[in-house]
Amino acid sequence: MLSDPLNDTIDLIKLYKAKDFEMMPLFPKQKEALSLLEDDVVNEVLYGGSARSGKSVLGCDWQIFRRLSMPESYSLIGREELTKLKDTTLLTFFHRLKFYGLTKDIDYRYNAQDFKFEFENGSRIFFREIKFMPSDPEFDRLGSYDLTDAFLDEAQQIHYKAPQVLKGRFSVTEGKDWKTVPKVLYTCNPAKTWIYTDFVKPSITGNLSEHKKFVAALPSDNPHVPQSFFDNLATADEVTKQRLLYGNFEYDDDPSALVDYNSLINLFTNTHIKPGQRYISADLAMQGRDKFVAGYWDGLQCTVSIDMKKSDGKIIEQSLTELKNAKAVGNTNIIADSDGLGAYLSAYIQNIRTFHGNARAVHPVEFGNIKDECGFKLAEMINNGQIHIICTPAQQEEIRKELSICLKRDNVNTDKKKLITKDKMKELLGHSPDYMDMLLMRMWFELHSGIRVISI
Repeated sequence: MLSDPLNDTIDLIKLYKAKDFEMMPLFPKQKEALSLLEDDVVNEVLYGGSARSGKSVLGCDWQIFRRLSMPESYSLIGREELTKLKDTTLLTFFHRLKFYGLTKDIDYRYNAQDFKFEFENGSRIFFREIKFMPSDPEFDRLGSYDLTDAFLDEAQQIHYKAPQVLKGRFSVTEGKDWKTVPKVLYTCNPAKTWIYTDFVKPSITGNLSEHKKFVAALPSDNPHVPQSFFDNLATADEVTKQRLLYGNFEYDDDPSALVDYNSLINLFTNTHIKPGQRYISADLAMQGRDKFVAGYWDGLQCTVSIDMKKSDGKIIEQSLTELKNAKAVGNTNIIADSDGLGAYLSAYIQNIRTFHGNARAVHPVEFGNIKDECGFKLAEMINNGQIHIICTPAQQEEIRKELSICLKRDNVNTDKKKLITKDKMKELLGHSPDYMDMLLMRMWFELHSGIRVISI
């Protein structure tokens, strides 16, 4: 606790305005992020990547000092679920207000019904749930705010669309004795969601925009973490240690995940896979909707042969005809999704198999539908090292991301084995899992091997 909290806070506000953060009661990694959050170039900062790295404290302190030093400025602090927002981030915020000697109803007012803070200088902070809702897929409910900045805690859990909407609400960027550029702070634990794609991976490869920064912080960076934390993690499983101790984004601790990370890596180096029966599986799409992806299979060795962002029916028909002729694949060994243009194709490529995801499973007592069964079969074969994929490095990255994010069991429905819903996949991924769907459909032939099929 500070010796004279209120006076020290006033002094810290002066230092904050001068962008001199050395006296701030934060450790070096937090100060590094704070410096980026107050420069004139960076608009978005991702901070964290492990447990106990001071994420919430950084976000709350940044918000407190921004509001105190910027009269009539406005902010939003958000987390995916309201319960977690109240039980974690909001409690930390109250703790930091007390730490700095700020008193309720004197220095600030708090409306518990609206989850809103208002400081004596007119600045406001709105605490809001940022949950994806099918009834509001565009997050229109966030469109009514006029903001200066935002802090999204545990951003790996938040739908990718929410920050895009919020960034369009930064209209209050100057006031009395202050001026700023739009700012967003995201904090996170490791996850293969949009934070990995937009921040972590580009930071590793050196391709991150100058307007974005990723500050990797570990529990070892936090001098306040007790030794018992490290002792407890020393005996944890490898995935937990990699994620929470070392901030490794390549590991996933989601118990619903059907494939492990090492098996995903091996997909592209499983050169022991032998040639066999030839197939083509295709995920179809018209212009403006997803992608047109097709794989040529020599046994269980898949070459991503077609990858188009936009396509129409004629192009799809021609491309698949050229591929099947070039690779000598029989029509009955071609499968395409019926929800795309499968029915259209069947009129031009006779006897092509159209995949109906909601159709009856081969083992209906165990699986919800044929897509669920194909998904679990795909996971099984990946984990057993039975599939080899040949594609570009960029496609490898996308395939790993889609499979790690979307190839998961739906734990809500426990009566049968089911994949998470397509809507949930799109929510987590940000788009349709085109490569995964293409790979998944190939499993139909594995499940029907030795079974005489007249129609599907």
